[in-house]
Amino acid sequence: MKTINITKNVMLILLTLLTVSITSCKNDDNGTPGLPTFSQVTTIKDLKTPIIGGKMGDWIAIQGGNFEQTDSVLFNDVTVQMKDMYYENDVLYVQVPVKLPKKVNNKVTVMTSGGETAFDFKIDIPNLQLTGMFNEYTLPGDTIKIYGKFISLYEVSSSNTTVSFGGVESPVIKATDNYITAKVPLNVQSNVRVKAINKKYNVEAVCPGYYQDKHNVITTFDSDFPYTSSTGQQWVGEWKDPKPTSGKYLRFEVDQATYPNGLGWFYFFTSDVNYTLDMMQHPDKYTLRFELNMRLPVKTTNFFIYYYWAVAPTPMSGETFIVQNMGVWQTVNIPLEKIIPMGYTGTWTAYSLNIRVEDFAPVEPIAMYFDNFRIYQKE
Repeated sequence: MKTINITKNVMLILLTLLTVSITSCKNDDNGTPGLPTFSQVTTIKDLKTPIIGGKMGDWIAIQGGNFEQTDSVLFNDVTVQMKDMYYENDVLYVQVPVKLPKKVNNKVTVMTSGGETAFDFKIDIPNLQLTGMFNEYTLPGDTIKIYGKFISLYEVSSSNTTVSFGGVESPVIKATDNYITAKVPLNVQSNVRVKAINKKYNVEAVCPGYYQDKHNVITTFDSDFPYTSSTGQQWVGEWKDPKPTSGKYLRFEVDQATYPNGLGWFYFFTSDVNYTLDMMQHPDKYTLRFELNMRLPVKTTNFFIYYYWAVAPTPMSGETFIVQNMGVWQTVNIPLEKIIPMGYTGTWTAYSLNIRVEDFAPVEPIAMYFDNFRIYQKE
């Protein structure tokens, strides 16, 4: 019995000594946690190469000592959630928070029960961006959709963000991860810039293009840029269905009952165009832009768009004429290099733009509506 008791006592003493030894490694001589120390920060894939910054959402490895009892980690003034970090072998693995700071000091602060340490670390904070309007010719009073990036990051909402149409502001109606909506003011002017004004973070984002763009216009079919060619005049008018974007537009409808013998091939649009030398030498910097409304998808019908007759066109079909929603006006783009090929050496700028269609019997039903042809320079 004495032997058993002695053995138990010895084991208790050994366990006590072991506990004291482990604790002494983590605490100072007074038994309190040690002050955290920092040596370097790296990616989690390469623990040897130091980094000085990163992007939101990145996982990083903070190396040092006394991180076992970490209470919080701050990137600038944004606190990391506990679920987004873990500790192992003197390394604190942390995910850079996807949240905008109110104050930027380009530092990471690690707070533990033993104190805190801070080091320089710059986060790549993306700018609020607008990338394009669903329909640049959305009518005044109607709701416009504008695509963008980092909308949720900037917490865009109707309470803190407006959309400016050349200085006339309208509150955001809806905000998602990739677009916002707003009502186009009734007193808006054409050919103006559109931008989002976010008051929460005091930032602005300008949308590429212009509301009711009037740059390099070929025709709007209206009095400001009339369609004067005799070709295709039967398709042009003040049609009521679908509702126009502005005045007249080109209405191209084909069905078997109306054209039992097919259409064959013919031109339905021709217009003089004053190109620039830059458009001809660098067509990759431009697009043919217009508003398109389609009620049926294009499957087999071929369209040919000519830069005068100086370049042989390539057929375009359903892969080119695509809309997100049938029966809705949408701004679309055709790369100008599909019409004027890269490397073209001609210098004659006063030419034309001509559109030919091929639709043989039995015809493919077509319901396409075009408006506001223009050449847009990419930004």
